[in-house]
Amino acid sequence: MSKDRPPRILVADDDPVSLQFLVGALGELDCATTGAASGSAAIAACAQLSPDLLLLDRRMPDLGGAPLLRELRRGGCSAPAIATSAELDAPARAELAAAGYVDAVTKPIGVEQLAALLGMHLPEWQTSRLRLIANAPADPPAAAVRAAVLEDGPALAAVGGDRETLRALRGLFSQELETTSPRIATLPADELGEWLHRLRASCRYCGAARLLDAAEQLEHELKRSRDAARGELLEVLSITIAALKKG
Repeated sequence: MSKDRPPRILVADDDPVSLQFLVGALGELDCATTGAASGSAAIAACAQLSPDLLLLDRRMPDLGGAPLLRELRRGGCSAPAIATSAELDAPARAELAAAGYVDAVTKPIGVEQLAALLGMHLPEWQTSRLRLIANAPADPPAAAVRAAVLEDGPALAAVGGDRETLRALRGLFSQELETTSPRIATLPADELGEWLHRLRASCRYCGAARLLDAAEQLEHELKRSRDAARGELLEVLSITIAALKKG
């Protein structure tokens, strides 16, 4: 990476809320950022971009995580890679490290955490370019977060305190929920599981605490009584859409 140009970052994530936030936040950190909504799009973009850093979602429908990085390496991309995921257990971290990832982080990833990752993995990145909001609200108690439909505190903390960014993400999130909501009752279990995985990341970025709870419950119930959990998710999803529209 040259000192006289901003670092080039390639971000791949199939969750549109996560992708929009990460691309925007890295732009605020003076990075030239390209977003890709799938593994295949990431491979095509990498061939044109010659990135300095890769930020790759672990689970995408076509290609993600370790298989995606292997394909990028075969194509000649040698940039350090950081994996992102809504959840990372020890086996997943071990698999990613064995595949060549230099780091793995759970979403949501706040602006300060992004800055720390840049400083760690791009030594020539100028920390003086940071434009962080110092007084981002602290997370409220967990019980209060869980009781809310939309909780501004943790969501603002995740997006660096920028209310305009949060408003834009919530608008995109509302559109995604309205589009997917009619299909929830008939989605096959495997597709539903993949959607819930993406949904949890969006919920955390947007502060949709009750919907996050319902999504997590449905994931736990997928192998048991699915219909009741789907009904609970649909009920809270409807409440969340209404709250997003009012906000």
